Amino acid sequence: MAAAAETIAKPTARALSVRWIISAREDLIWFIGSVAVSYALLILYAAGFLPLIPMVAGWAILIDAPHVFGTLSRTYFDKSEWKTRKRLMLGSLLFFVVGPTMVLLGAGLTFFFVAALWAYYHLVKQHYGFMVLYKKKNNDLAPIDNALDRMLLMFAFNYPFVAFIANDPAAMARVPPALQSGVNAVAMLLFIGTITLGVAWFVRQIQRAVLREPLNVPKYLLLAAAIPMHWIALLTPMPAKPIALVAILTIYHNLQYHRLIWFHNQKYVVRPSPQAERGWGEVAAVANPTLTLPARGQGTARVPLTQFGPASFISRRLVYYIGLGIIFGIIYQGPRQFLGYLNLHTGDSSAALSFPIQLGIAFLWGYAFIHYYLDSKIWRVRRDPSLGKALNMS
Repeated sequence: MAAAAETIAKPTARALSVRWIISAREDLIWFIGSVAVSYALLILYAAGFLPLIPMVAGWAILIDAPHVFGTLSRTYFDKSEWKTRKRLMLGSLLFFVVGPTMVLLGAGLTFFFVAALWAYYHLVKQHYGFMVLYKKKNNDLAPIDNALDRMLLMFAFNYPFVAFIANDPAAMARVPPALQSGVNAVAMLLFIGTITLGVAWFVRQIQRAVLREPLNVPKYLLLAAAIPMHWIALLTPMPAKPIALVAILTIYHNLQYHRLIWFHNQKYVVRPSPQAERGWGEVAAVANPTLTLPARGQGTARVPLTQFGPASFISRRLVYYIGLGIIFGIIYQGPRQFLGYLNLHTGDSSAALSFPIQLGIAFLWGYAFIHYYLDSKIWRVRRDPSLGKALNMS
């Protein structure tokens, strides 16, 4: 009887672990399913239905630059962040100087090459970041799985990128001459590593199933969405490929990021307590004049949190976030797109641009660099308990 009672009390191991960052619907639409937009751009552009300049300029101003604004909304526009990250944010402004300095020193080709590498690495790191969030949510943190997941992701994303450079003359023209001879060898090593790690990773998943260890479904769906898309886009022939790929690959990243930022930024908008819902709202309004009560019949109230500064206003309404993001896009990407296409030489390297245009574009890269760098610091869930709370990681 005791043994039977112990058996009944012991929970049955779950074959599948399905815990989402926001919810099944939101995650499947924004973090996984939004990869469909990258495929749509790829198909429309490769088939000749979507012109290059409208596609890239529209994406840059309306979607990409606003996602950089998303980073600013939770850093430079958050008054509380200035108390904890003042040195980081002020130091990041030096990125505006790096590009023009390298151009003035005659190292413009090297600068634009490094900038492109960092941009692609940033995409890969975001996919890695989402994978880590799903691993934490689903308690998928065994050392062997952490190592295999990380290595597979890095190899599987970087092989098609290097293979694209090796096989595309326009892309190779952007590589400093001293490095061009080694690109094919790096591509081969990455290919061998990807195959080896892929086999090891699949064997480990079979082992987990046999041992009845929970299988992390959201992680699998994320990898199944992101990895094939990069391979297909990077290995598909198309005109002006180095330019077109920027929009095609990055739009998936943008949509993921916008949704995560909006989810995170709800910490700037506090809902009323259950007591307020039951009639304590009037008392709270007297004690706190900043409290805005809902109209009768509405279920929520929003409290402007003055300690957060402009971040509270930006995140109060979705239309504010979108509208301010587009204004920022016009300010940032408007000039960048104008300079980039003013002297566009399809197939040429960045060195084909005139010296003043190189200086201007190099300066504007500073916005992207700040975004890349801050992102590498502000999304560390294990080091920042307040971030874990905002993303509901518990």
